[in-house]
Amino acid sequence: MAKAIPAKAHNGFASGITPKQRTALALALAMLVTSSALADDAALFTQTCGACHGKGGVGIPGMAPPLAGADWAKAGKPDSRTYVPTVILNGLSGKLTAAGRTYQSVMPAQKQRKDDEIATLANYVLATLNTAPADFKPLTAADVTALRANKVDHKALLGTRSQLVQ
Repeated sequence: MAKAIPAKAHNGFASGITPKQRTALALALAMLVTSSALADDAALFTQTCGACHGKGGVGIPGMAPPLAGADWAKAGKPDSRTYVPTVILNGLSGKLTAAGRTYQSVMPAQKQRKDDEIATLANYVLATLNTAPADFKPLTAADVTALRANKVDHKALLGTRSQLVQ
């Protein structure tokens, strides 16, 4: 059995617990914070995107394509990292095929959202609803600010999407 570290040795923090217990406590707290952040991210996604893309991003046939397990994300191409926030910023319209279904609808631009919200939404779609590549670097508000400066039309976005699914 591990010996407890005296309170004096660590300024009274978690007095009387073993180093192993302290590590377990730290991991539990980290998981709680992460779990809370993921719940907040899921709530933002549901509030912002869920009406069209469905709960959990599964899509709504005839209305909006699935974002979970998305065709464009499966290849893990680097452009998918900027494709998602660019679509959120600029919206998307036109004919596209996803998961074997054809969609012809309009997604409104979300430029009114704060850059950190767009980064959160994009990261949720990229890394939670899809399998992010091992080298995935989450988007930041600064990344979104840089993307916001470039207006991209829907035809160009559909072209990018086509390249991502090839």
